[in-house]
Amino acid sequence: MKELLTRRNIVIGAGSAVVLAATAFEGSRLLRKHHAPTPYDDLLSRLDNRDAAAQIGETVLAKLDDFNAKTAAADIRARLEHKPLAQVASGDAVEGRLLEAGGWVLPETLGLLYALAAKAAV
Repeated sequence: MKELLTRRNIVIGAGSAVVLAATAFEGSRLLRKHHAPTPYDDLLSRLDNRDAAAQIGETVLAKLDDFNAKTAAADIRARLEHKPLAQVASGDAVEGRLLEAGGWVLPETLGLLYALAAKAAV
């Protein structure tokens, strides 16, 4: 009976494992929705679902008359510096910095980030 652990079988098995891992990685990348690059990708990458955020952001934009994307982005970057989004949003809620739009009551930073997602989606 031939031996199963030959050098040839080990090389074939290792090569197959590498091909399978690469296929799984690339396949998951191909299935994700890709967005056009924006100057705000560092901020928008913090969102779990950028498309849903943009939908809510449309409602926020309708309430804000003087929304400036560059100013909002700079403000959000300053607030998020070395802090998770959840922590900053909780701080907004505790301090009463809230936005109301279309029945949604949002922490200000989150609302501005959603509005930025809506602007970037256009």
